[in-house]
Amino acid sequence: MNFQEVRVGDALPRREFGPLTIVDTVRWAGFQENAERTHWDREFVRAENGLRTFIASGAYRQALLARAITDWIGPRGRLRKMSVRHTAPTFEGDLMIYGGEVTEKSPDPADPWVACTLSGTNQTGEQILTGSCVVLLPA
Repeated sequence: MNFQEVRVGDALPRREFGPLTIVDTVRWAGFQENAERTHWDREFVRAENGLRTFIASGAYRQALLARAITDWIGPRGRLRKMSVRHTAPTFEGDLMIYGGEVTEKSPDPADPWVACTLSGTNQTGEQILTGSCVVLLPA
């Protein structure tokens, strides 16, 4: 992707991750040294939190969103800033489907930044997150 090709209104490529498994959450918990039981213990979350099963950590979902963005901008692009608001949990078995739209573009090719809105849904279309990012693209 390069700066000259991008237009305001362009859609970011849709990326789908999942379904979420216990292997995903345990690996991520180990990587982050996060032993929070809501991310791997089905019986605990049912009894203590009233949830149907464990949930993905917000950091895991954000990492996958960052991957979707960096896959789109390519190895010469840079993710300058990302802001995320989680709106619903991702449960065991759920998909995480990410996309977005270019909302603003620098008027100066010498400063090739692009701003985007971000969105995430699960397999039923329920919104799981919203956000924004600014990327730098090669000119």
